[in-house]
Amino acid sequence: MTIDIDVNSVTVPLNWNQLFTGDGPVHVEIGSGKGRFLLKLAAERPEISLLAVERAGKYHQLVCDKAGRRGLENVRLLRTTAEDLLFRLLPPLSVDALYILFPDPWPKKRHHKRRLFSPDVTEAMVRCLKPRAPLLVKSDHPAYAEVIEAVLNQTPGLKPSDPEEAFLDLPLTGFESKYVMEGRKIHAFSMVKK
Repeated sequence: MTIDIDVNSVTVPLNWNQLFTGDGPVHVEIGSGKGRFLLKLAAERPEISLLAVERAGKYHQLVCDKAGRRGLENVRLLRTTAEDLLFRLLPPLSVDALYILFPDPWPKKRHHKRRLFSPDVTEAMVRCLKPRAPLLVKSDHPAYAEVIEAVLNQTPGLKPSDPEEAFLDLPLTGFESKYVMEGRKIHAFSMVKK
């Protein structure tokens, strides 16, 4: 079982049958961080195949090691960018759920161009999703949450659904656990592909 997938040796677009042994639904997390959400979800729902991408080498390796120690056979990790995943690697109409939890808000105005949420990126998200598949997003940054909400609401092919219901049975991220204890407001968005 190989958890750490070499981005330079994969089929483009990705072939789920080559990456995963099961044929269950494929869920994708963009930005796994330290892996709390991913690893808990994988342990609780062994029937789903979970692919995560993480750009930071330190966190990528940390999550690979944790998944290996826990024997999570339904987890695969790629060290690459969200844009590489969305524009090059993900096959169209192949993802059953997409999670983007606490993306970097890049708060300084001169860095706003680095933010993940833009019309072309969200359209790429829609392309990879199967019909009626959810796109679930959370942010603790009020100004970025406004941007995310506006971009999601303007993206063709998406319709809003109830975030409370969508996140009900999902684990918290490490960030979210900390933020909830601090009393920080969490902005949750749930969209479904039409």
